Amino acid sequence: MTKVLFVDDSRDTADALRDIASELGHISAVAYNGSSAVSTAASETFDVIFLDLMLPDGDGIDVCSEIRKGRSKSARIVALTGSNELIDRSQQCIDVWVLKPADMDEVERLLS
Repeated sequence: MTKVLFVDDSRDTADALRDIASELGHISAVAYNGSSAVSTAASETFDVIFLDLMLPDGDGIDVCSEIRKGRSKSARIVALTGSNELIDRSQQCIDVWVLKPADMDEVERLLS
């Protein structure tokens, strides 16, 4: 069982991903902005974090860097982005890059 955090300012997207993960037997939570993602990941330990890079209150890479300072510092962080142009594989904070909309088979694979 994987403990997963979905971070996306689109509540529908975050909630849908959480519901899918829960149905697959994972413990899942959501955050709808960068500051709540950082505080949630600092107070709990997550195995995987799906992180939208375009958040209303901050850059996803900055949020990732802050998460790496907390209890979830060893989580596998999956960057979700709607643009190929935002994929920067030199960013060492991010473990996996996924182009939105995420394929559900890929999300399931990343949860295992």
